Amino acid sequence: MLRAKDTTTRKRITPGIGNRSSGIGQQATDRGTWDLELPLWLAAGLLLAAALGGCSRRDVLTARLREMPDDYARRVVADAVWAGGSVYTWAERRTLRLDLVRTDHLPGAQAASDEVWLVDLAGGRVRIEKPAARQVITYDGAAWRAFVAGKASADLELRAAAAGDVALARALAPLPFSLLEPGLRIEYVGTRTGPGEARTWDRLLVTYAGGGYQPGDRTVLEFDRETHRLDAAFISWAEAPFLGGMLRVEMDEWRTVAGLALAHRWRLTPVDEAGRPTGPVRYTFRVRSARFDVPAGWGAFSRP
Repeated sequence: MLRAKDTTTRKRITPGIGNRSSGIGQQATDRGTWDLELPLWLAAGLLLAAALGGCSRRDVLTARLREMPDDYARRVVADAVWAGGSVYTWAERRTLRLDLVRTDHLPGAQAASDEVWLVDLAGGRVRIEKPAARQVITYDGAAWRAFVAGKASADLELRAAAAGDVALARALAPLPFSLLEPGLRIEYVGTRTGPGEARTWDRLLVTYAGGGYQPGDRTVLEFDRETHRLDAAFISWAEAPFLGGMLRVEMDEWRTVAGLALAHRWRLTPVDEAGRPTGPVRYTFRVRSARFDVPAGWGAFSRP
């Protein structure tokens, strides 16, 4: 069993709505907006500096790894992070941009579309652009927003699905390095072997304390004991398209980008509580290009 059956009552997320314009790499030009938002930005920066006591991001991430309460979990995370790069290299990165193709495997057909993901690695903010659908999804750390043709969408289904897209971008794309981010409870939950006990995977249970996730959201990660590479993630989230069900995310085609290994293909398949497939592959994400430290324009994480 991956976990005991979760009986937590789950609620669909209704993201907030925004209406200001921006874009990936676009610089702020609205002086009035800048003057209005600067004090908020400055206050947030001062609070963050006070909270960290002058510590660098490198110091903070190193401390999080060192202070993980579960010894076995800490060892698995450390092995995975160092096998794929290093804590120090990850700490230097500020944003991650992925240009990818998303394929929805529909009954009797499949639909592929281009997407652009921009993830704020230090702040957990996200921007997703879907050019063919003229959609933009943003998460500013507090609210999801969905825009169509530059205007805030009133489509409840679209706005709910935005939460799932944001969660995938935040939690999935930067693995295993995103395990160093705040708000995670990581526990070692044993091993899995096969086929014929020829391979062994160490398994971690990740649960979330706020940060946009819902009570009961959880992920089980499987790391190859020999290579320390993440092979699969079993996701059970309240957000669409999961809606409390479980999807197995097979992660492969690992490539090194700026000294950090990232999976360039993810295949999502519905599974039961024991991890057995209950249907064919539902979604495939294939990364065409990955770049770190792409500038984000002012308001990129809140405006279309």
